Amino acid sequence: MRIALLGYGRMGRAVEAVALEEGHEVVARIDSARGVSAAAMADAEVAIDFTTPEAAVPNIRGASSLGLDLVVGTTGWYERIDDARRAVEEAGTGLVWAPNFSLGVQLFLRLARHAGRLVDALEEYDVFVNEDHHRHKLDHPSGTARKLAETLVEALARKARWAEGPPEGLPDPSVLWVGVARAGEVPGTHWVGVEGPDDAIELRHTARGRTGFARGAVAAARWIHGRRGFFGIEDMIAESFGGWQE
Repeated sequence: MRIALLGYGRMGRAVEAVALEEGHEVVARIDSARGVSAAAMADAEVAIDFTTPEAAVPNIRGASSLGLDLVVGTTGWYERIDDARRAVEEAGTGLVWAPNFSLGVQLFLRLARHAGRLVDALEEYDVFVNEDHHRHKLDHPSGTARKLAETLVEALARKARWAEGPPEGLPDPSVLWVGVARAGEVPGTHWVGVEGPDDAIELRHTARGRTGFARGAVAAARWIHGRRGFFGIEDMIAESFGGWQE
């Protein structure tokens, strides 16, 4: 494939390394400030976006209008997802998005869902989420932590919603609380805590670097190339890894 990188920071460079290792060609490297242009993207087939929440939807519009399929790993733009979907559908191109393209994280999310269903039968056990990321990350909680929290709220009948916290005063037990830390160069750690009266359980995913995210993004580029439509990573997982279906 001929790949255009939208965003050439830490993640963009990690994607480039994986793409080149797998025999693909990187034909454009565009930072967030420059935006998409026909001249810069002339030789590309697929664009992979790791930019900023503000740049994501304009990039999706621009790349789609040029006939490029897209992989979007940027987080924090999801309130505009309908605009992005419309741009892709009008252009007749393909897009796959995810808060996290690591296949390990996708496995972790499915394990968390099953754990939540099991814990729901034990009312004396409470559940919470924590996540740590590097100090450069703009959104909080991360897109992965949000997805994890949403997954657990769906699985736990006793949790009505999730929120970043805990708040001042006594926390509401019907809320799944999500703790957030930003420090140093932590690539990303997420964990589900289960606290009982006599013991505790943790389910944890720790990224050792950015390569896992990059490898999943390149796999997504292979999957979306030549497709038409707006997809989440769940669609790719269901087709590529049938045994992972719920």
